[in-house]
Amino acid sequence: MIYFIGNEQFDGVKTIKLNEIYFCDFSVDLERFDCLIISSKNALKSLMKSKSKIDFNIKVYAVGAKSANFAKECGFKNVKYPSKAYGKNLAYEFLAEFESQKCIYLRAKKINSGLNEYLLEEGIDLKQIIAYENIILSPKKDEIKIHHPSVFVFSAPSSVEQFLKFYSLKKEDKVVVIGESTASKLKDFANLYICKEQDLNSCIKLAKSLDF
Repeated sequence: MIYFIGNEQFDGVKTIKLNEIYFCDFSVDLERFDCLIISSKNALKSLMKSKSKIDFNIKVYAVGAKSANFAKECGFKNVKYPSKAYGKNLAYEFLAEFESQKCIYLRAKKINSGLNEYLLEEGIDLKQIIAYENIILSPKKDEIKIHHPSVFVFSAPSSVEQFLKFYSLKKEDKVVVIGESTASKLKDFANLYICKEQDLNSCIKLAKSLDF
């Protein structure tokens, strides 16, 4: 059996929903900034729902190809992303560009990448707005019965934390994670597989190849 801890649905996979996204109420004038930094599509979804003054010509720095493509779908014309879809890679690769710009970072309430701390330590002119929040949901255990051994797929560090509050992994289980930040939450687990591509569909494909 394959379990995905998140909100998306996949064929042949049981989804365990342990969180929902809450979009915060905020307003920002993007014309006051030189660039917009995002580490998730949820930041853009929240922006588009807000009463903000949106400048689609602003430079957008996205954490990865998925969020970059979503930014383009929203109408942003100047979008960049790093070679690897990690917050710190975004900071490292574009640091020289950030140094000369006034930056706005739309972020989650809780973040694990350290992107903001690194940029502030480097003296970047950075304003942060909490654009969304992951709200923990309690599972209905009578509806979701976990079977072992199984393959578990996690797409964010927060999904690991939330899962372990309600369930446990057995040593015979296998775990697929989307990247190194998520893997760090399970560093002592033996059967851990980090997907080479930071992409959910790739994670599910890997999980299916590992299924019992």
